[in-house]
Amino acid sequence: MAATLGMRNLESFLEESEDSGIKRQCKTVYSFIIGHLDSENYNKFVVDEDKHPGRLWSTIKEHYASTSAENIATHFGKLFSIKFHSSSLGLSEAISSFRSTLKILCSLSPQPFMGKIMPQLLAFYVLCMLPGPCHHVSTAVFHSIQVSTKIPTVEEVFREVELDIVNCVDTEEESNLALKVSTKPKQQLCSK
Repeated sequence: MAATLGMRNLESFLEESEDSGIKRQCKTVYSFIIGHLDSENYNKFVVDEDKHPGRLWSTIKEHYASTSAENIATHFGKLFSIKFHSSSLGLSEAISSFRSTLKILCSLSPQPFMGKIMPQLLAFYVLCMLPGPCHHVSTAVFHSIQVSTKIPTVEEVFREVELDIVNCVDTEEESNLALKVSTKPKQQLCSK
């Protein structure tokens, strides 16, 4: 109720306040922020005594962008729940989702943790999670590791997959088409 009245500058009916431009703007911003909170977050972040929009926004931002172990674990969970499907759309969507989640995770994690080893471990994870038609990409990357001893990053693996994504999907579609043609009953071309 207070948020609705605040957005329409009708708070003066609830309490006495000085009319200054800055106070009015602060009330509007504060009302705008709390107007977008659900009831759970409203109860968590809004304190009746403090109606300063900057402090409210800082509290919300600190809560959701914290570098706590719980927040990092949540993003790792999101990362490992991404499924790499063999269709081109599913594979592209998974790669995009993995990249964006990894970017958030890197910004939250302490530098020593996400240093050099973690991206390489995630690259191996991605290689192992590629769908069947794309296993030749993982085989090629694993072979190049044996030859050069350079371990690729996730981005290098994704570049390889994106270069080969059309071939992966085309091969599967050709296989499905060949299977449909071979299992189709033969029709007589002309009748006697």
